[in-house]
Amino acid sequence: MNQENRSIFNEDYSKSYDLIYEKKNYNDECNRIIKFIKYKKSVSNILDLGCGTCSHSIILSKYGFNIDAIDRSEKMLEIAKKKIEKKKISNIKLIQADIENLDLKNAQYDVILLLFNVLGYLKKPYLFFSNLKKYLKKGSLVIFDFWHESAIIQNGPKKTKKNFEKAEVNLTKISQGKVNQKDKTIIINIQTYEKEKNAVITKNEEEHHIKYYNIESLTLNLINEGFKVLKFEDFENDGCLPSKENWSAYCVSKYLG
Repeated sequence: MNQENRSIFNEDYSKSYDLIYEKKNYNDECNRIIKFIKYKKSVSNILDLGCGTCSHSIILSKYGFNIDAIDRSEKMLEIAKKKIEKKKISNIKLIQADIENLDLKNAQYDVILLLFNVLGYLKKPYLFFSNLKKYLKKGSLVIFDFWHESAIIQNGPKKTKKNFEKAEVNLTKISQGKVNQKDKTIIINIQTYEKEKNAVITKNEEEHHIKYYNIESLTLNLINEGFKVLKFEDFENDGCLPSKENWSAYCVSKYLG
């Protein structure tokens, strides 16, 4: 993870995370992931890197996969554990670790996932892919989403303010981003205010440094690390190429061994 991002996803933001993304369509995203997974004939075990509170893994666990879910945030994993126990799920294993310094012994996986723009938070993404190969079998898939350069150039960051409500809690999230073209990074300041009965009970501020990628350069680097790119796809539109209207895109790649 970028050094600038070491202090993010703290306790207050972690507690607000599921409320902020309550309306995120995890089911649709997982349906897309299942389609991508079908590029491999047989899949039994999955590694979910940067799993957060495990919303993707919980849905994918219904398909019978054995899932190792890793995150560096203790608070995120505490929330994930409660969700998993509540649903009585037995095929997800939670692991607290820095995904850029993995030590999973002799473990190997059919599919590795990096969802919700985990790639953008990596300090050295191409070294990360090189190190990831030890956990892959020949023909294993690596599936991830990322922000792509052409969309960011056309549609730069804008200030946003969103309100979220649940029971008596009212949460406001204010985000403001700026582009650092030299480092191909979006620097986003995120402020959250949690109110209860119109009184502010918690206030949190974080600065996220998130990388974006040129698709051609990303392709070449994956090829150089022994991967074949099977597909780039627009995040919002199933079956379509990445669009300049949407920052996010999927990549499906296969490790050639």
